[in-house]
Amino acid sequence: MMKGLFAIASLFSWTVSSDSNNLHKSEKIICQIPIEREKDSANTSSAQIPPDRFFFVNDICLPARLYMLSGVENNIFVEPLLKRWRPYDDVVRFSGSTIFQRRLARVASINAPKQGATVAVSLINTDHFDTVKTITSTIIVGQQGVGTDSIAVSIIGDSFTNGSFFKDALLAKGYVPKLQLIGLRDVAGYPGQSDEGRGGWTLANYFSVSNQRTQSYNGFWQPDGAYRYWGATEFWQLANAVRREPGRDWTFAEKYFAGRFTTQSLRFDQQTGYKLDPMINDIMYDNALGYYMRYNGKKWIRTAYEDFTWHFDYGKYLAMWKLKAPSILAEFLGLNDFRSEPVPQKIDFSTWNEKIKTVIASYLKAVPDGKFIIMIPSSTCGTLDNAAGDFTIKQNATMWELRQNIIKNFDGREKEHIYIVDAAIAIDNLNGFNVTADTTMTKPYSQYAGNEHIVVQTGNPHPYPNYPGMGLSLAAFIQTCR
Repeated sequence: MMKGLFAIASLFSWTVSSDSNNLHKSEKIICQIPIEREKDSANTSSAQIPPDRFFFVNDICLPARLYMLSGVENNIFVEPLLKRWRPYDDVVRFSGSTIFQRRLARVASINAPKQGATVAVSLINTDHFDTVKTITSTIIVGQQGVGTDSIAVSIIGDSFTNGSFFKDALLAKGYVPKLQLIGLRDVAGYPGQSDEGRGGWTLANYFSVSNQRTQSYNGFWQPDGAYRYWGATEFWQLANAVRREPGRDWTFAEKYFAGRFTTQSLRFDQQTGYKLDPMINDIMYDNALGYYMRYNGKKWIRTAYEDFTWHFDYGKYLAMWKLKAPSILAEFLGLNDFRSEPVPQKIDFSTWNEKIKTVIASYLKAVPDGKFIIMIPSSTCGTLDNAAGDFTIKQNATMWELRQNIIKNFDGREKEHIYIVDAAIAIDNLNGFNVTADTTMTKPYSQYAGNEHIVVQTGNPHPYPNYPGMGLSLAAFIQTCR
């Protein structure tokens, strides 16, 4: 006796409007596919397999606007925008009114972008060459090298920002003249430029207090009212020590998390870690005592974290550190938040989305005319041939879900001063990562005497060779504001 099961599949028919705020509409078609399943040896029905395991429909997603820089090669790699890379089943084809320098299986390149030109991306299933979906995006061009007035920009991020993915495009090449990067951590090699990158951090980390020696200071999480939190004494002792002796044999954690606070460490006593010029209602955490301390105008007195109500407060951060208000704030987080999620299709993004809305509201309250950028993080973490043995294709799947979530919830909201910049489409999943020369990894097998070797990526999920390209879309956006 056979028992019938049904798999429900959703196929999407997409229409495209010329209105950039209403680009992606969908009509859902439901179909049932009968699947027969034998009973097991005990003559009882086997556990039902979820319907989505029977039938998979690939997908693509791309924001309504693509920011491209004049005079350079702007790449759109396929793997970041494709739900699953299955080149023998599904392919992506490029069309539209733009002129392509090349249109290949894994990448399309535009060397001379034109304002208002379109890029159409079609997902085609090769079983019967059906077009599953087509998305059309509009090109917005930033002219490199223009701008006589200074422009202030800040970037909040994780290891990508900590590793200065933006350095080539924003600072080294001169694409964005008169740029002032705002933050508490100095950009290595560029005096006077700063950022807010903290390796390993998630968005949730920016909604928590930092009070440990090797925990990077978070200036955004502040107590309400007239109170100001300046961090932990042992952290600022360490930050000062790293500044004074950069060549010392520091541990990874010491240098990675307390380094690059070079300029701001000067505000704190090298011996005690306390603020040098405290004001009434300043708060610090004294690691030696194990207590929070508040300055009452004469001395530091004991207090407690629970004595205050804490929130993400961008305006207080700017005021207490005497920073120039950036006209553009870019958020570049999400990889550490979701890369290791166990089930890609069941990720709950609701809390993350609400925190993003909180950051947006806090920034726009402090800078009403500002522009808030959500940068789409990496949705390609490399190949399975990587030195760490990471399950990269599953990581790619989880990050594609975040990509789709960002586009669905935040695209087309320019009138609310919210913009999406797609940095992820500049990542080459195959050639965009460093590779190891370690023959224990690259030799096909130990007795092999030939010349072939396995290309094994290293440093995943960081596409270091692709960093210069990743910064181009951000440079282009900044230049559209000149």
